[in-house]
Amino acid sequence: MTNTALIIGNSPEARRTVAGILESTGQFQRKLYCADGLRAIRWLQEHPIDMVCCDLTEHNFQEKINLIQKMKDEPEWLDIPVLVFARAAERDLLITCLEDGASDGLTYQTAGEEIAAKVRWHLKNRQRIQSLCVSQKQLARMALCDSLTGLYNRGYFDATLEKEVARSRRSKKPLSLLLVDLDHFKRINDTRGHLVGDRVLAKVASVLREQSRTSDTVCRYGGEEFAIILPETPGIHAQMVAERIRREIGALKLDVPVTASIGIKCAELANELVPEFVIAGADAALYAAKRNGRNRCELAVVEQNAYCDLHLVYSGIQAVAMA
Repeated sequence: MTNTALIIGNSPEARRTVAGILESTGQFQRKLYCADGLRAIRWLQEHPIDMVCCDLTEHNFQEKINLIQKMKDEPEWLDIPVLVFARAAERDLLITCLEDGASDGLTYQTAGEEIAAKVRWHLKNRQRIQSLCVSQKQLARMALCDSLTGLYNRGYFDATLEKEVARSRRSKKPLSLLLVDLDHFKRINDTRGHLVGDRVLAKVASVLREQSRTSDTVCRYGGEEFAIILPETPGIHAQMVAERIRREIGALKLDVPVTASIGIKCAELANELVPEFVIAGADAALYAAKRNGRNRCELAVVEQNAYCDLHLVYSGIQAVAMA
């Protein structure tokens, strides 16, 4: 592994001294240099740094404390070890730096073997922390995503729709939902087997990802049904997206022909912006697409008498949540 050290010292002599110590450890293939904490922040932003090593004096003490605190405030820098070096007469400065978050404090008189051992330990500890973070992210993704398609799962959909509905109510901007259902999918499983069915689902999921914006949320809603939440999207634009998705699914080169029916619901008014109402509208439009021959998109028809009942339900939910 290639390790990079960022060496901070107010003078060229101080930087050379710290660099010489690090060179003797044999742990760093690359070294970057700067004279102050402000430049150090720029290096941290622009380069992958594995360790920060500072020359510490009474003159630059507060500057180093500020840098350490800044690094503690940034999640991507939190695991980077910070080693401070000082003269034996300034051990009190080292102790203060340790109390304020430095990873280790060493004097220039410390034996080379001890410094090398501590440098190795801090680098290995950072690798352990990074491995743990990767594992945690993988576990979090497994909890939120469907294992077959890699799309977000139903639980994530429910939470995101509620959040986007609330955001649309605040911003007074439209919210659209697409429900995409593969036509006659059971027939594919029954005649060609579940492995073919799984490949179809994975390919369709790729189409949905490719045809969606980064701001959209694409989920596997259940079985052969998918859902796409489109924030700040009026009905006419949602229809264009749905039609593009329908065409792309129909054009897939697979072992079996695949088509999709898509239900579209656009909520623009405050009394429409209720999660249950949005889902019910998209679901009704999807069933209309099925009834009307499949392989088509349908926009939900607003039933005015549905507003009142669902608006009361939403108000009741809010009241319970605030109680």
